[in-house]
Amino acid sequence: MALIPKETIEEIRSRCNIVDIISAYLPDLRRRGTTHKCCCPFHKEKTPSFTVNDDRQIFHCFGCGAGGDVFRFVMDYEKVDFISAVELLGDRVGVEVKFEAGQREQRGDRDRLLQINREAAGYYHRVLMQGKEGAAARRYAAERELPEELLRLFQVGYAPDEWEGLLSRATEKGYTAEDLAQAGLVVPSERASKKSHYDRFRGRLMFPICDTMGRVIGFSGRVMNRAEKGAKYVNSPETTIFKKSKVLFAFDKARKSIVDLRQVVLVEGQIDAMRAHQVGLTQVVASQGTALTEEHARLIKRYADEVILVFDADAAGAKAAQSSAEIFIAQELAVRVATLPEKEDPDSLIRSQGVEAMQSLLDEAVDALEFLVRTLSADPASKGEVGRMRTTRAVLDLIRKTPSATTQDDMLTRASALLGVGKEVLVAELKRGAIKPVERKKTVKKEEPPQVPLSPDVRPKEEIDLLEICLYHYEEVQPLFQQYLPTSFFKDPVCRTLLETLMEQLPEELQRNINAYEVPLQRVISGLLMGKSRTSDEEMNAIQIAQSYIQLFWRRHLEEQDQEGATYEQRVQLKRDLHTLRKSWHAAVSVIEQRLGASQER
Repeated sequence: MALIPKETIEEIRSRCNIVDIISAYLPDLRRRGTTHKCCCPFHKEKTPSFTVNDDRQIFHCFGCGAGGDVFRFVMDYEKVDFISAVELLGDRVGVEVKFEAGQREQRGDRDRLLQINREAAGYYHRVLMQGKEGAAARRYAAERELPEELLRLFQVGYAPDEWEGLLSRATEKGYTAEDLAQAGLVVPSERASKKSHYDRFRGRLMFPICDTMGRVIGFSGRVMNRAEKGAKYVNSPETTIFKKSKVLFAFDKARKSIVDLRQVVLVEGQIDAMRAHQVGLTQVVASQGTALTEEHARLIKRYADEVILVFDADAAGAKAAQSSAEIFIAQELAVRVATLPEKEDPDSLIRSQGVEAMQSLLDEAVDALEFLVRTLSADPASKGEVGRMRTTRAVLDLIRKTPSATTQDDMLTRASALLGVGKEVLVAELKRGAIKPVERKKTVKKEEPPQVPLSPDVRPKEEIDLLEICLYHYEEVQPLFQQYLPTSFFKDPVCRTLLETLMEQLPEELQRNINAYEVPLQRVISGLLMGKSRTSDEEMNAIQIAQSYIQLFWRRHLEEQDQEGATYEQRVQLKRDLHTLRKSWHAAVSVIEQRLGASQER
C-alpha cells in the first residue's frame, strides 16, 4: 500500500486550523470561553456538547464520545478513510499529496478505478473542446447556450461515435480491457467464439459524475439528437466506486454553498444543475433522473437542514416530488416543493426569464404538506367525502414518516388548517397507525448503523483520573507511575494501552500522533486533552495526588487477589499490607517495593 510521507501530513496539519475547518462544516460553531462549541453533528442533542480546542487542535463531544484531530473529524464527517481525508485537506490548503511507494493507484483496485475514470474524463473533455470528432458536440453545446467556461467547470466531454475510441487510447497507456470493463467504460462481447470489448459510450455528450471530494467515479452520456435510437441517457453501471444510490450530480461543487445556506435545491437533469451554477445558484444538485434513496437523504442531511425539490409540472413530476419528500422527511429534513411552469425546466426558465424567475420560484416553494394537499385537491378523484378521506390518509401517511415528535406536532397543526379537520381528530387517526414508522425506522438502523456511537464509552473513573494527572503533570508524576504502578492493574484495555503509551511517549507526541491509534483510544485522548474536568485539589499537589492513586490501585489489586490455598501467614500479611497501604505514602511505599521485588523474583 502506498504511504503518505509523515512530513506531508504534518505540513497539511500545520496549515489546517481545526476551528476554521470545522466551522466550514458547522456554521453554528461559536466561541464559548476558551473553546468553541455547537451541537454535535454525530448525534442528536439540544444542548451543545461538541467542543473544539483551538490551542490543542482537537475536538471532542462529551455527549457521544466522538473526538480526535482535524483528520479524524473529516474522516467521520465525510465518511472517508485517512488517506482520503489527507487528500481532501491537502487540496483545501494547497499541499500536493505524494506517496512514498509511488503512484496513488498502488492502494488497490479502488484507486486504479479512480485514475481510469479521471483519465477518461480528460480524454472526453479534450475531444469536446479540441478534437475534430467533437465538432458536432460543440455546435450542440452552442445551441444549448453552454459557454466554454461552464463546460470546463464541469469537465463536460464528448464520446466519439467509435467502437474503440477510448479503448484503443487507454490500452496504449497500459490499461487492459478488463481494467476498463471493471470501471464500466467498455462492454465485453463474444463473436465467433472470440472475446473482445467495445466502448460503452459512443456519440454522446459526457457528464462526469463525481463523489463529494470531486473525484470522477462514473459518467452519464446524453444523446444530442432525440431522433437517434437508444436511450436518451446511458449511465455507468455500478462499480466498486460508483453507487448511483449514494451520489448526486454537482454535489462536490455545491457543497460549500450547501453548508453556508444549510439548503439543497434538487433538480432532475445535469444541464439544469449546470445552468443554475452558471447564474449563481450554487446550492443546486441533480438527481440525474434516478429514483432518490435514503442514502441520498442521509448524504444531504450531513450538510443541510432543508431540501427544495424542483420537478416537472406534470403528474409524473408531482408523484416524484411526493415520494422524494417522504424520503427526506424520514431523515428529519425540512422539505419544500417548487412548481415549474408548464413545458419549462430550470434550464429553459433561466435562459428565457433569467435567474430572477428561478429565484422567485424557489422563494415561493411551499412545504411538502401543502404541496400534497394542493396536488390531491386538484385531482377530480379527491372530490366528495371519499376523496376527503383519501386526502386525509395521504397527509397522515406523510406525517408518520418523520421520527420527530416535535415535527409531527407542527405538521398536525398545519394539516388541521389545510384540511379543515380538528387537530385532535388527526392525532387520534395518527395514533391508530403509529406502529408503521417505528418498524420502518428500525429497518433503516439495521441497514446502516451509525459510524459514530450515540453514547460515549464508559471508562473506570479512577483510571481516567489517573491518566488525566499523568497528562497534565507528566514530568512530575510519570516517574512515580512507571516505578510503582504496574499497567496490568488497569482493567479497561483502552486506558491500559494509553498508560503504557505514556510510560514511553511524551503527551506532546500523543497529541501529534493521535491518528495512529485506534478510534476508542483517540476518543479517550481527545476527551482528556480537552481538559473538561482536570483533576485538582487545593490541599494536595500533583505528586501527592499521584501517590494516593498508586496506593488506591495497589489496595484494589490486593483485595481482588484469590486467597484460596493461601497459608495463614500469607493471609495475615495481606491484611497487614492493606492496612499499611491506607497510611502515609512513606509507609505504603515499603509495602509496594516489597511486593514488586517479590513479583520480579518470581
